[in-house]
Amino acid sequence: MQSNDIRDAVLRADRAFQVIDGGRPDGERKGGGEPPAAPEENEPCPVTALGHLDGSYFFLDRVGQLRVLTARQVGSRHDLLGLFAGNDGWLRANFPKKAQCKSKDQDGQEVTEEKVVDFRINSVASYLQAECAQAGLFGSHIMIRKPGVWPAENGLPVVHCGDSVMIGDRLEKAGTRTGNQVWAAAPPSPRPARPCGPEEGRYLLEQIRRLWNFRTPGGEIAVLGLLACAYYGASIPWRPAGFLIGGAGSGKSSLLRVLQAASPLHVFVNDTSKAGLEQRLDGRAMPAFIDEASDREDQRGARALLDLVLSSTGGEGTKGVRGGKDGVARSIEVVGSIIMASINPPDMQAQHLGRFTIIDLAKAEEGADHSTEHRDLATWAREHGAALWGRALAGWERHRAALAIFRAALLESGCQPREMDQLGTILAGWWVMTEDTIPDERGAQIGIGALSEFVRDAEDVTTQDAPTRMINHLLTQLVMVQRSTERKSIADLIERLLENDSGQRPDLDPLSRSVADEVLGQYGIRVIRPNEIKARNGVAYPREADGAGLWFSQGNAMLTRLFDDTPFAGQRWLYELRRLESARSPKRKVKIGSMTPARCVWVTAAELGFGVGEDA
Repeated sequence: MQSNDIRDAVLRADRAFQVIDGGRPDGERKGGGEPPAAPEENEPCPVTALGHLDGSYFFLDRVGQLRVLTARQVGSRHDLLGLFAGNDGWLRANFPKKAQCKSKDQDGQEVTEEKVVDFRINSVASYLQAECAQAGLFGSHIMIRKPGVWPAENGLPVVHCGDSVMIGDRLEKAGTRTGNQVWAAAPPSPRPARPCGPEEGRYLLEQIRRLWNFRTPGGEIAVLGLLACAYYGASIPWRPAGFLIGGAGSGKSSLLRVLQAASPLHVFVNDTSKAGLEQRLDGRAMPAFIDEASDREDQRGARALLDLVLSSTGGEGTKGVRGGKDGVARSIEVVGSIIMASINPPDMQAQHLGRFTIIDLAKAEEGADHSTEHRDLATWAREHGAALWGRALAGWERHRAALAIFRAALLESGCQPREMDQLGTILAGWWVMTEDTIPDERGAQIGIGALSEFVRDAEDVTTQDAPTRMINHLLTQLVMVQRSTERKSIADLIERLLENDSGQRPDLDPLSRSVADEVLGQYGIRVIRPNEIKARNGVAYPREADGAGLWFSQGNAMLTRLFDDTPFAGQRWLYELRRLESARSPKRKVKIGSMTPARCVWVTAAELGFGVGEDA
C-alpha cells in the first residue's frame, strides 16, 4: 500500500476513539455511579457467571470484581452476601424465603400473613452453579483485564480506568464483558483528558532537547517517541523499550521523572527484582519506569529485568506461569513499554539490543545547572500529562498509518526487520505528538534522518549476535604456554599455525607451530591449514570444506571452562558455535593432539576472521 493510500484510508476512517474529558462525563458519581436502587421485577442478576473449572466457580461480583468460589462457598450465606456486596434485594426478590408472621391490623386484631424473611440459599446456589455451567469451562481464553490500555476486538484502544472503561466513544462501568475480554473492577485510576494540540508536544520536545545533553543526535525525538508509545499500552503490536544511560550529573533520573510525570497511569520503581516487577505489572497494560535498573553488584538481577522485556514488547506480551507456596500455579501477564535508567546498562545480548533503544546522556556544559528547570518541566508534564495521553489515544489511527510509512522508508534505507519495528514505532509516536497529519515521503525522510545514528544495519546486527560474541570471547582468552609464565591468546596461537612459513612474528617467536598446536590441542582445538591434504602416512587430513578450518571438541573440559561466568557457560557455547554458517557436525570422530578421537564441530577459519595467505 502506498503512503497516499494509507493517508486517504485514515482520513476517511469510519471508526474513531473519542476521549471523554477526564474519563468521566458530567453527572457521573465518583466511585461508580448512584447507590443501588431497589430491584425491579425481572431485573437481571447483578452477578455475572463466567464459568467453572475443577470445582471452582468464577464470577464478577456486584461491583465487577473477579471472584472465585468453591462449591461449598457458593452454598454459604456469608459468601453469597459478599458476592452481592451485602445487598440481598435481588436475592429476596427472585428466591424469596417466606414465613407466616403474626401482626395486628388497624383494628388491633391479630392476623397472620406471609412475608419474605430471607432468600433460599440452596436455590440461589443451584441457580449460580447452573449459570456457570451454561457459561462453560473457565480457561485462558477468558482474559481478565486490569487497568491499562488494551486492544479491543477491532484493534482500537480500550482504556480501563479501574471503576470504568472507555470503549470507543462510550463509557462503560467496570464489570463489562466484550467478547472474551472481561473488564474487571479495580480502584479508580487516572484518566486521559481531552486531547491537546501539537503545540504541547512540540514544547515538550524542545524542552527535552534544550535541558539535556544527548551524545547521539536525535535523542530528544527518541525520548518523545518512547513516551508516546508508552501511552498506548498493549494496543499497539510493538511496544519499544528504552534505556537512559549516563554518568552522575547527566540528568538521566530527572529525565525519567519527567516521563513518569507525563504518564498519569504508570508503575515506578527504583529497587526491584524481576519477580517483584512481574507482580506489580501483572495484568496491567501500562508503562513501567525503572530507575537505577542495573547500578548494583548483582548484574544477574539486571539481566533478568532485560529478559522480562524480551517478550513484553511484542504480540500479546509475557504470558508465564509461576508456582505458588500452596502448590497452585499462578499465571503472569506483563505487557507494555518499559523505560529504564542507570549509569551503565548490563551486558546486553543481540535480542536485547533489538528491543531497547539506548539513549546516552552526557553531563551538562560546564557552568550550566538545569536542576530547577528539570523540576519545573516535571511539574508542567504532570499538569499536561492527561491531555498528552488523550492526544496519543485520539491519534491511534494516525500512529498506525505513520508506522507503515516509516517502516517502508526504513526498509529502503537498509534497516533490519527488528529495527524497523523498534524505530518505526518510535518515529510514529513522535510524529503523532507533534503533527496533526500523516507523514508524506519528505516527512518520513526527515524522521529517519533525525534518528540515523540509532539505525543498525546488517553488519551491526551480525557483529552483535550471540555466535559472534561467543567467538570474540573465546579468541581473546589468554592461556599458559608449556607450563611457563608466558600467556598467549587463543587467537595468537591460531594465527601462528595459519601464517606463512616465511612470516616473522616477533611477538610470538620463538614460539613454534608444534608448541602452538600442542597448547590448542589441550583445549580441544585443532587447526587445519589450507595446504594440508595428506599426512606422511598417506591419511587425509580431516576437513569439511576447502581451505583452512578448525575443529572444536564437543566435550573438552578445559575449553568449556573458558566460558565460565559468561552467558555461554555450560554447553551454551557449543550451541552458538553450531549456529555459525560454516559449522558442520559430522558423526565421525576427530583426533586432536594426544587426545582420544572425539565428536567435533568444524568451522572455517575465514568465518572466524582469520585471513590465510595463498601459500600457507
